[in-house]
Amino acid sequence: MRMLMMIILALMIASVVGILAVKMFDGGGTKSKTPPPVIQQSEPK
Repeated sequence: MRMLMMIILALMIASVVGILAVKMFDGGGTKSKTPPPVIQQSEPK
């Protein structure tokens, strides 16, 4: 019974860490994929 509780606890911790890692990589990926908007300025005459 104790072994089963340890396995369940380990799976819960692993799932939380996995979700946090996916959210972190997903947030960083969406930010880096879109380039910043380019401000076009007219050439000096």
